[in-house]
This record gives sequence, C-alpha cells and structure tokens, in this order.
Amino acid sequence: MKTVPCPITGSREFLPLMQAPDRFDLRGPSWRLVRSTASGLVMLNPRPEVDEMAAHYPAETYDPFLHAGNARTLRDRTWLAVTSLLLGGKAKIVMKGLEKPAKSVRILEVGCSTGRLLMRIHRDYGIPLTNLFGVETDRQAADTARNAGLCVSEAGLEESDFDIRFDRIVFWHTLEHLHRLGESLDCARELLTPDGQLIIAVPNLDSDDARRYGPNWIALDAPRHLYHFTPETLGKLLEKHGFSVLDLGTWIPDTLYNVWFSEKLDRTINGRPLGIGAASRAASNAIRSLASGRDPRLASSMVVRAVRMKG
Repeated sequence: MKTVPCPITGSREFLPLMQAPDRFDLRGPSWRLVRSTASGLVMLNPRPEVDEMAAHYPAETYDPFLHAGNARTLRDRTWLAVTSLLLGGKAKIVMKGLEKPAKSVRILEVGCSTGRLLMRIHRDYGIPLTNLFGVETDRQAADTARNAGLCVSEAGLEESDFDIRFDRIVFWHTLEHLHRLGESLDCARELLTPDGQLIIAVPNLDSDDARRYGPNWIALDAPRHLYHFTPETLGKLLEKHGFSVLDLGTWIPDTLYNVWFSEKLDRTINGRPLGIGAASRAASNAIRSLASGRDPRLASSMVVRAVRMKG
C-alpha cells in the first residue's frame, strides 16, 4: 500500500470523503477515498502498489477483461452481445471529425482489452489493421487482440516503444485505473499528431447517480479506480499536461449500467431484496439520471475530446 500526492498539484493535503466497498469482496475491508484540498480531485489513498493490483481484478467477473472464451453464463453472453451493439457508437465518437484517407489514419487505444473497439473501427471505417495499435497489460486479452491482427503492447503507455504518431489516442474507461497518470498523459501528448485528439471516457463524480448512491455507486469500483473525476478536475489535470478540452459529452449506456448495478450493490449491502421493487427504483433513478445528463457536466459518465495546447 502506498500514499501518493494529488497528481494535479502535488499537494499531500486531503480531507476524508468516504469509505467505499470492493464490489467483488463485500466481506473484505473498505477503501478510503479522500479529496485534495488543493485541486478538489477525489482519489483512493492509500492505494495498492502496481504489483498488488492483479489480485483485485477477478478475471472471470471483471467486465473490461471479459474474454469471449469465458462467456459461459447467460449474463456474460448477454453482456458481450449488448457491448457488441454499442461498439459502433463508440467508434463513431472516436472517428468524429477525422477526414484523412483511411490508409493514413493511425489510432492507439490505451487499455484496449481484446481489441473489440479497434476491430470495429477497422470494419466500419476501413482503417488498416497495421494502423491500429493497443496497450493492454492483461496478457490473455493482449494475446486475443494480437491474434485478431492488432499490434498490442503489454507494457504501460509510458514504457511502450511507439515510433509513430497517432491521430487519435483513446482512454475509454482507462484513465481512472492508471498508477502513472501524469506520465501516461505526457506520453500521449508526445504521441499525438499536431491535429490529433485525445478521447477520454471516465465516470463523473458530479453525476446525479453518484450523489444518490454515495459509497455504493458502482463506478467508484474500489480499489481498481484510483481517481474519481469531475468535469472541473479532469480539465485541470489535462491542462497541467498540455491539453485543452475541445468538447464534453456523455455516453448514455453508462448511465443505465451505473444505476442498475449501483441499485443492486446498494440492496445487497443493506440486506434488501432484489426483484420488482429494485427494478422499479432503478428505472426511476435511471430516468432521473438521464434527465440530469442532458447537461453533460452532470451525466453519469463524461466523454472528453481534448487537443494539444498551442505553443
């Protein structure tokens, strides 16, 4: 375990915020979330060291690392089917505004898992496989992506040896997991083309459902999520590392996911039954969250498009 400073200001002054459970180990210890008095950023502190994190990613149940070969249950098969349908929308977000010929476009996804998003971009937009790159530290997922024809590094972004520049670098629900956050963003800045864009999706701690569910908000995902951003704190972090925010949007499927699984977690922890009551309350909360999410600053998750600062 290690205590670290705020990645935005370097300050070690924090105020305690809450204790969050590990949704995969409810009998285990809760995790301490604190807020930086200097920047307002909420983070897990203290946190596990890099070499301790593997024990907190149960490969059979942690969704980002769900491999097709492990999809044995109805839940897993349903999850794969739903996420497959959504990949087209994610690909559209990544490719927005990119008008170069397909053969000259280069894209890097950090935390690419099995490469499903990159493969969808290849299919829908004709980007050659040789122009699609990934970073994935989970060996099984990285091997799956390589077998599909993608170039994937198992090292962290700051340790990967890319000798080309990219038109898009994607951190889709990845940034909040990174131990070497600042170094990764500095590396991403150097790897972008002058007119390239960073595409970031992260949970939004300012959202309606985050405030409603508190420590049982599923997107806290302690101890795997090390940082919990708001539009303000994410903007501060990006500015520190040479980026300016071009636009702020949201991804509606995250709202539905976060509300349902937060409701489920909340009822499990408080000993209340699932069933019709839970479904009804989750539906009501989802409607409220979607309504508030019309303002992307209050949506369940943020999708940020950022560019390198001039000069």
